[in-house]
Amino acid sequence: MRIALYARVSTNEQHPEIQLHALREYARARGLEVIEEFVDQGVSGSKDRRPALDRL
Repeated sequence: MRIALYARVSTNEQHPEIQLHALREYARARGLEVIEEFVDQGVSGSKDRRPALDRL
């Protein structure tokens, strides 16, 4: 199965790489093919508009 990953951090000082690493490992362990990664950096989870999530 082909999948896309989504990570979000709420400040520019945070880094989404930890989330992405965990998501990649989850996918690898289950034989899933990651075809694209979407990241919203510096975007609150309470906002209706999240550019990367909207693209996903």
